[in-house]
Amino acid sequence: MRTSTQPPRAPQAVVQPPQPPESSFGRTLGEVVANYRMLGWKVNVTEQGVLLPLGPTTTALVMPARIGSAVLAELRARMLAGPTLVIPSPQENWVFLAELVALLPAQLRTPSEIRFVRSPSSIVLPPTMTPYGRVRWANAPSFSRHWLPPFTAVLAVARTIASTAN
Repeated sequence: MRTSTQPPRAPQAVVQPPQPPESSFGRTLGEVVANYRMLGWKVNVTEQGVLLPLGPTTTALVMPARIGSAVLAELRARMLAGPTLVIPSPQENWVFLAELVALLPAQLRTPSEIRFVRSPSSIVLPPTMTPYGRVRWANAPSFSRHWLPPFTAVLAVARTIASTAN
C-alpha cells in the first residue's frame, strides 16, 4: 500500500454571495440602497423612507398577515416565492411584489381583504420606519434570482387562501 507524500489539501473556501438587503441595524442606508440598485430596482429615498416605484410590469398585492403568511408558505411550496414585505400597522399587512406578465382586465376582482397596487404607486422597503415599527422582509429578494413571481400565480394562491380563511 502506497502512502501519498503530498501534504493534505487545505479545505476550499466557500464563496458566499452577497446577502440581500435587510433592515439590519449594522448597515448604512447608503449600503442598503446600493444593494437594492444591484437588484435592478430604481429606489428613491425620501422623508417617508426608501420607496420602490411600481412600473408597467411591476405590481404588488397587499393583504393582512393572517392571509399573507399562508400565501407565502404556499408560494414557497410551489417554488414561486418572491420578495415579500411586512408592513407594521395596527393590522399588520404583507406586500407581495410580482411581475405583470399578461394583460389584466380593467376591473380586476380580488377578495375584499386583498388589495392590488400598481404604477404610479410606490412600495416602502426596509429599513423604512413606520409609526408602528420598521418595515421588514418576510421573504427577502435574492441576488441569485433576479425575478419576481408572476402576478397571476400570486393572485391565484391569495384567492384560494382568502376563500378558505373566511
